[in-house]
Amino acid sequence: MYSPSEDTYFMEDILANYRGKIALEVGIGSGYLTRLLCTNFEFVVGTDIDVNSVMYAKNNTLANIKNKLLVCSDLSLPLKCKFDLIISNPPYLPTEFGNLDDTAVYGGKKGIELTIRLLRSIRLQLSECGKIVIMRSSLSDLNKMDDFIDKLFLNNKILAKKNFFFESLEILELSGVRNSSMI
Repeated sequence: MYSPSEDTYFMEDILANYRGKIALEVGIGSGYLTRLLCTNFEFVVGTDIDVNSVMYAKNNTLANIKNKLLVCSDLSLPLKCKFDLIISNPPYLPTEFGNLDDTAVYGGKKGIELTIRLLRSIRLQLSECGKIVIMRSSLSDLNKMDDFIDKLFLNNKILAKKNFFFESLEILELSGVRNSSMI
């Protein structure tokens, strides 16, 4: 389970400005950001592939919150509804930097493989005016990620950037799904 860290708190500051009817967090970890979404949205769905994360969030962080549904699943593949906001702080470090078994922080060889898979799947769950807010690291292959994003979304902007001694983190907002069957 991914516990709240600097990147979580960085994203929390940005998410405080979002409000709406229905939101999704993919990869809830401890449920820290899901709890914030529950205060700003009428209904929130949270997913995680790790059953221990889902159970922890259900029994601790989100125990007294009623306007949520937690699902143990790979990304959000079983969900068939549209969301006003989809957020994720996916594992974004390249595996060359550490332990390949720690799937909570390592997002593939270039650090973007899981994020690309995530974006490919959630674009169909985004409402017409919906937005995706996602975290990424300067240690991953940002050029390849930007090329992919440009093919998939009409709008892409960096909401915030934070420098640490070993990396820079960016929070992106994506919207306007392109009609492309090639991706």
